Amino acid sequence: MTGVASAERFVYPFAEATHLDASVLGGKGAGLVEMTASGFPVPPGFVITTRACGASKDGVLSDALWQEIVQAVHQLETRTGCAFGKGSKPLLVSVRSGAPVSMPGMMDTVLNLGMNEQTTVALAKATSGSYRFAAQTFARFARMFADIVLGVTDEVLVDDASHAAIDSVKDEKSLRSAVRLAAESVGAAAGSAFSTDPWAQLRQAVVAVFESWNSRRAVRYREHHKIAHDLGTAVVVQQMVFGNLGSPSGTGVAFTRDPRDGSPKLFGEYLESGQGEDIVAGTHTPESLDALGQRHPDLLARLESLARSLEQTYRDVLDIEFTVQEGVLYLLQVRAGKRTAEAAIRIASDLFDEGVIDRGTVLQRVTADHLRQILRPRFLPDAVERARAGKAIVAVGTGASPGQVSGRIVFDPDRAEQMAADGKPVVLMRVFTSPRDLHGMLAAQAIVTARGGATSHAAVVARALDKPCIVGCEQLDIDTERRVVRASGRELSEGSSVSIDGATGEVFEGTLPTDARSPESMSQIGRILRIADEISGCTVFHRVSTPDMARQALAAGAHGIGTRVDETLAACEGFETLVDAVSAHKRGATAANSSALAALEDVIAEALVKIMKVVHPKPFAARIANLSSGVAGEAVSDFTDIAPSPAIWLPLGSPQLLRAQIRALVRAKEIANYPDNVILMVGSVNTEAEAVALRTACREAGGAALKLGLATRSAHSLLELPRIAKHVDMLWIDYRSLCAAIYRYPDDLMLSQDAWKSYLAEGFMPVDPANEVDEAIERLMPALPRTGHSCEFGVTFYGWAVSEKVVRFFTERGFTNFGVDMNGLGGTRLLLGRLASQAGGSGMPS
Repeated sequence: MTGVASAERFVYPFAEATHLDASVLGGKGAGLVEMTASGFPVPPGFVITTRACGASKDGVLSDALWQEIVQAVHQLETRTGCAFGKGSKPLLVSVRSGAPVSMPGMMDTVLNLGMNEQTTVALAKATSGSYRFAAQTFARFARMFADIVLGVTDEVLVDDASHAAIDSVKDEKSLRSAVRLAAESVGAAAGSAFSTDPWAQLRQAVVAVFESWNSRRAVRYREHHKIAHDLGTAVVVQQMVFGNLGSPSGTGVAFTRDPRDGSPKLFGEYLESGQGEDIVAGTHTPESLDALGQRHPDLLARLESLARSLEQTYRDVLDIEFTVQEGVLYLLQVRAGKRTAEAAIRIASDLFDEGVIDRGTVLQRVTADHLRQILRPRFLPDAVERARAGKAIVAVGTGASPGQVSGRIVFDPDRAEQMAADGKPVVLMRVFTSPRDLHGMLAAQAIVTARGGATSHAAVVARALDKPCIVGCEQLDIDTERRVVRASGRELSEGSSVSIDGATGEVFEGTLPTDARSPESMSQIGRILRIADEISGCTVFHRVSTPDMARQALAAGAHGIGTRVDETLAACEGFETLVDAVSAHKRGATAANSSALAALEDVIAEALVKIMKVVHPKPFAARIANLSSGVAGEAVSDFTDIAPSPAIWLPLGSPQLLRAQIRALVRAKEIANYPDNVILMVGSVNTEAEAVALRTACREAGGAALKLGLATRSAHSLLELPRIAKHVDMLWIDYRSLCAAIYRYPDDLMLSQDAWKSYLAEGFMPVDPANEVDEAIERLMPALPRTGHSCEFGVTFYGWAVSEKVVRFFTERGFTNFGVDMNGLGGTRLLLGRLASQAGGSGMPS
């Protein structure tokens, strides 16, 4: 990251930063600033901006930046009436990271900073002689400081002697003794004296948080989620409030709606007498908010009221961190809540119904990945019931992220990564997870922990990764040294197969069979996609060969159906009639040729009628047999000993064969009583003269009511597009074929995306052909005239992954028709709606 001029301001109290956004304040800082401005109960503090992260090099804060921090601390002292590092009311602060985009658990936090022997004693006296509380608070600070700032990898202050010293604190003398012992233990582990200067602690902590931006786990997370590495992190310094002081006190995490399924009720957990890291790290098992409500209904009611107000303010489902100190509720963080695919779809639909968000926002909240996740496999219900009846349940915990998968148990994140790289499905099983486990979590199919709750590190990261997760399986006795887990009277070794249900929290021994699911949320998906269609005004086609395929495509959301005559004939066992017609054309026998063409016409018409009756009345396109390459051309050669005439490889090389196919489509249209949205498609057209001749042939064969569509596959055809467009109703670009043509590779090679990726990765090609196709289209295709004709434009991606970049490229150039594979139907409709919404309303730009 580039340095920033020293004259720039880097530090802003919450109340003075309302003009800045998350790119400068980080997500956490921006949320605190907005909540403060809106009057929510937020402990005061200040933000050190992301720009300061870029300006701080090699672990050094500039003098100018440090002076800003010192000044902000003094302002905080004035605001709180407390003194930092001194006095009878010591000011303790938290120092937390805050990236511009959510990266839960990836960077560092230090709580209770500002403690030494004197301030710890002062804290005890300021809290009515709570010496044990002060000792515990110092021990927590010392452990976090040792880990985050000093880099002590082994846990400190967790031995029996340290616990005994803290548990035995009852007065000032024993408190001072416990503080000295803790400081000495940390210093010994770190190899240097533990700092007793709160100002030095603060400076070191800020540097450590900045440096955590480039930690291994943070870099891996950004790479996985394609987050830019130059954003930097902000640092939030905030007055501490204590969830472990007095009663009722505690800490909690709440979602304004259930992030597992999207149901509209407050969801979260609460830990009595704890601090934020206890619940987020997953080192303690909290209780549900319902349990909090039974003991303290007024607190839960207050939290529910704040949650409703926050959701109206932010217009989204929120993840809220809160602390209760002696009955007073404080909000420590708010951010958009990570949610599963099922939850994302329901939440977007519900918020739209409630008038909280508009149609465009709905499409921003739901992604193509969400649609794919909804359709992922699920266990067969009968298999689950048999497993339960057969006592195959190993353990039951809290379902933290839904999904049903099977895999091999692995207890170590490094081994999980290795096994996954070998192609084995892995279930990472840990006592609890930490940010250091991220690489194993990325590799695993699912995560299971023995401790922690639904807002622990494991749960939050799993939901962000959309992986099934079970937490709090306290029956599990995980022995990492022997690589076994014991539960329910059985012992499973590493590598054993288990199946997990991230919704119910069940862990089964063995592998359960799966089937594609048909979720209740399909109706909500359909509604969201209809919104996308209304906004985009585009038509999405899918190519089929049989009536059953057409039914499946329409059920999956296709607006129109396309077919190729040769593929349709092959599917209905009528391909030999095409071979006979080609052979008769080669022999030149007029009578035999006429008979073969008549038979071909009958078979094509019969096959097309069956599909058209299913598709009626949606747009239907039939492409004439393409014998120039690929499977159809090879099959013709295989079926006959007579080499086909080269003329049949050209769009107009065999006028009789062309007219027979046109007549067949006309007959099928009449029999199916189809409206005038039937399209005759012809491929590999390059010139205006061909377009004129094809229009004439169509008319002469009785196809005046047919629309004429042409497909282009060459650079030359791009040059001719404006002229060709004057004579046809539709023009399609065959994107995959153009990509293949860049390097003259066969079309079918482009179907192997893995082969392409590895070839590119080896550096054998300087540029992805897809990028060069876009550049070729940009240069070769002049601005398409919108006057003098009514031609529509489309692009097909059959056998090619649909990306936002490429779709945006074509929509910006007025393309409104898209041909995609089955698994891309929903995602493409959603993407088109989102792009149209971003462009400013209904319909694509022309």
